[in-house]
Amino acid sequence: MKNVIIHKIQKYVFTEDQLRGVWKKSKNQSEFDDLSDEQIMLLAKKVLLDASLSELDEFSLDSAWRTKFDITGKLIADDDSDPAMHIELIDTSEKNSPPNEVFIDRMLPVRCKKCGFTFYIEDLNADLDKLSCPYDGEPVESGARTFKSVSKDDK
Repeated sequence: MKNVIIHKIQKYVFTEDQLRGVWKKSKNQSEFDDLSDEQIMLLAKKVLLDASLSELDEFSLDSAWRTKFDITGKLIADDDSDPAMHIELIDTSEKNSPPNEVFIDRMLPVRCKKCGFTFYIEDLNADLDKLSCPYDGEPVESGARTFKSVSKDDK
């Protein structure tokens, strides 16, 4: 079974069965089994972008529909081309593999030093001395900046 995981602030999981159904409804000429790994990940990204709020809840990790077992498996392929998300294709039939704990957070959490208001910015290398709290204008700080990437050698 090949499930697709999309990492944003939230993890979204699309099962192979769901993607097969979407592919079948789209009345494409080719079979789902003939899709490349990259095409499967693009299909999942399209499903994400077209999803309603209730569907997003269904796809969300730790919802009633998705558990850590849906993201446990061997990494087959990944796509890091979109700066707002990281996409992975995993083989869940590889149950002896440890759960995939890769999380790419491309948003830097920034917190007001005075009021504690937290917001996120996209520039991971922003000069925080030039930023102020949008709530009260006070100086801001950020926790440890952690960068995690997928090693191609781990596949």
